[in-house]
Amino acid sequence: MRRWETGSCQPPLVGRTALLERLKWCAEEARRGLGRAVWLVGPEGMGKSRLKDALVESLAANRFEVWEGSGLALPGTPAGPLLELLEATRGLRPVAGVGRMSSAEAERVAHFLEGREWQGIPASLSAESLALFDALCHALLPHRGPRILILEDWQHADPLSRAFVEVLVSRLAHAPVLVLVLERAEGPALAPPTAEGLEVGLLNPEDAAALVATRLRPGWPREALLRVGAGHPLHLLHAMAFHEEHPGAPLPESGTAVLAARLEALSPTRREALRVSAVLGPSFPRPVLGALVGGLSSLAWLEAGGWLKAVSGGRYVMGTRAPVPREAVPSDAEALGLHRRAAEAYEALPEEARRRACAELVRHWRAAKVPQRALPHLLEVAGWSLAALEPVAALTVYRVALEVAGSLSLEAARQWSRVLWERMGDAHRLAGERAEAESAWRIALSLEDPRAVQATPARLQCLRKLAAVVLSLERYEEVVELSQSVGEFEASREALLCGSSLDALCALALCWLGRFEEAEARLAVARGRLLQAPYQEEPGRASVEAALHRAMGTLLMGQGRPGQATVEYAAVLRWTERAGDTWEHSTALFNLGDAYARAGDRERAVHYFQLALDLKARMGDRGGMAYTHHGLALLHSQADAPELAKEDAVRGLQLAGMLGDRKLKSLLRCALGRAHLRLGEREEAARQLQLAAQDAAAANARPELLQAQAALRALEARR
Repeated sequence: MRRWETGSCQPPLVGRTALLERLKWCAEEARRGLGRAVWLVGPEGMGKSRLKDALVESLAANRFEVWEGSGLALPGTPAGPLLELLEATRGLRPVAGVGRMSSAEAERVAHFLEGREWQGIPASLSAESLALFDALCHALLPHRGPRILILEDWQHADPLSRAFVEVLVSRLAHAPVLVLVLERAEGPALAPPTAEGLEVGLLNPEDAAALVATRLRPGWPREALLRVGAGHPLHLLHAMAFHEEHPGAPLPESGTAVLAARLEALSPTRREALRVSAVLGPSFPRPVLGALVGGLSSLAWLEAGGWLKAVSGGRYVMGTRAPVPREAVPSDAEALGLHRRAAEAYEALPEEARRRACAELVRHWRAAKVPQRALPHLLEVAGWSLAALEPVAALTVYRVALEVAGSLSLEAARQWSRVLWERMGDAHRLAGERAEAESAWRIALSLEDPRAVQATPARLQCLRKLAAVVLSLERYEEVVELSQSVGEFEASREALLCGSSLDALCALALCWLGRFEEAEARLAVARGRLLQAPYQEEPGRASVEAALHRAMGTLLMGQGRPGQATVEYAAVLRWTERAGDTWEHSTALFNLGDAYARAGDRERAVHYFQLALDLKARMGDRGGMAYTHHGLALLHSQADAPELAKEDAVRGLQLAGMLGDRKLKSLLRCALGRAHLRLGEREEAARQLQLAAQDAAAANARPELLQAQAALRALEARR
């Protein structure tokens, strides 16, 4: 429990019985499986944390799992409180204690916790965000015993954390969970509609007197203490602490004056610790403050006296905001030195703690007028935004970093700009902005060192990303040209993986161009390079394996061997699941359905098309859904089920119309026309086929145009 120590300020629980009983009732309802969310609100110093501590003490016998987070956790990092709550899930596959979790959900949680880049190009960022929220909810909702999730200092929470908690609260109806949010607010807080709000205010005169009576000694000025405190629990406690520390001194006239008097009475070492704490901000690790004040010995008394408050994660927050005298404000030179020392103390933390505090490191280095030292940490800040599926925030950080890089020497500026443009391409890709991603990666490639004889792993990685987005834009000749521009490269593991992935993408492009012999030769080269790379279980390796199997499956389909292609596409499913790439996984499901359809196994084809349709719907991939409906329509036509074919074609056509994709509309109109023809509706069939030809001509899609014209000729022949 976090409370002031005996002998200084140990806050008893007075005047909060009704609130505590209500919280206990909510906890009991949660234990029975009727989840509850409670917003505990009130001004600073009203005793919200003390009330929460009393609740946790009372739940000890009920075997509640108690998870605590703070709105001040990891300042500047999206969803910092959730990263703190989910710390127990790190490295667990599946997450222990939360029931059966799919590997895709576990991978999403791992991406989020580790700040890793997401694989692939999502169809819809909002749908991917919803999938992330689903995974986080799954990780936080208990499977066995009841759980209480406590979120303090919620007034400091970032928008992503608030959005997630709203989603979590909406799913508590049948979960044994109590979500308790403590927020400093004057009046009602902005809580979700289904949450209950409890306001913690000033003590009434009887309760204030009872609080003073818990520590009152003979000769103490009881009335003066009550007058100074004015029903404010924190001011009352400070007034009693002041009287204990200075028995003969007159009591100041107000709570603010008491705080100032206590601050003035501190030793120079303790005052210096508080002055440094103000520079560090509202939340900071204990080791950082200890490094700046020469050890932790002076901090124990400040914590016991209510000046500093220990919170989860080994951090401190300011327990009391005291007025700072003018002479205590550091000069500009002193502030620069303090920020520099703070940044160095942060960098001395263990790697994981340092990465989590990257936003604070950026703030201190920039405040110390050494922005170039902030550049590596700016990359970390943007990385957390990408992991939280917030590419717009990441792009803002990268633009700031580009401005900082511009102030460096010419060579350093070139090197940093290359890295930053590549990362900006990643953010654009995550947002689904393929043209912008392509432009950023081309700029990054143009900034490569012209003196380099061999292609570096960084260049190969950038080329691989560029080739992937160009392939998705169906510019197959450019993909082949990019893969041929690689030249010689070192035989490191990273370079071999990137080279193998580039060869696989080139083979895919060659298959689409109908150059199957070249594709087969390129695949053999790609497989050989992958075998040279030392094996290591990681998403990058899984992505390369998925690309190779997909290329081989496409090659076999082009050679008229769909039965063998099904084996390759099934392997793609396994590898994309390991890579956590939802987009490629849905594509593999579609490819597998297409392969079974061409192999004549209609039942399995429908099964995999339906799986692809469900996943693409969850992703918000309207184009993928339309193509899948087209595949289902063709299957139903072959099975002499024109009504079903017509239904799928109409659904796909609606989706294609939303996208404005005339090539796709042409394909679906052809399928719809054939279905009308099988139903004997010749006039409607002719109309759809004519529209299909018009759409294909407008999109300059020659194969689709020839298909529509052939269907029209067949219809005329029947007439």
